[in-house]
Amino acid sequence: MKKSLTRVAATVAAAGAIGAGSLVAAPQAHAAAPGDLAIFGGVTCTFKMWGPNWSDGPVWQMHRWMGVTNIGGTTMTGVTVSEFGGANKWVPQTKDKDGKITNKLGELKPGKTYVAFDTTWKGCWPASISGYTIGQQVENPMNNVGFWQNVRNAPAE
Repeated sequence: MKKSLTRVAATVAAAGAIGAGSLVAAPQAHAAAPGDLAIFGGVTCTFKMWGPNWSDGPVWQMHRWMGVTNIGGTTMTGVTVSEFGGANKWVPQTKDKDGKITNKLGELKPGKTYVAFDTTWKGCWPASISGYTIGQQVENPMNNVGFWQNVRNAPAE
């Protein structure tokens, strides 16, 4: 009986030591936050000169733009920006000055932005731009669709 109590005590002590050692020795794993695409854009009208080579005086200009930013913590792949009723554009491949690829086609690294649509016209009229962005990884879809316009509602008087 004394022998079996000693064995039980030794087994409990060993199991407790192993359990406590694994709790102390194993640090918490910290993974990077997942990627998260956020679409942005706008339509503005300004009154100014139409660039350096135009001589027909001050004019109204309309500027439309739309793009995507990776606001998450990991690289997103297969990223596209699509204008509703318009073009579908991949995030382009980029290279540094030595020709080394820094960004693969469709790849958007954390904190990076790609402006897919950026146009300016002479004149200003009611206009809008709308679209969506998507990648190959699962992410928050609530900030992947956008609509912007240059028409404002005037308060009724």
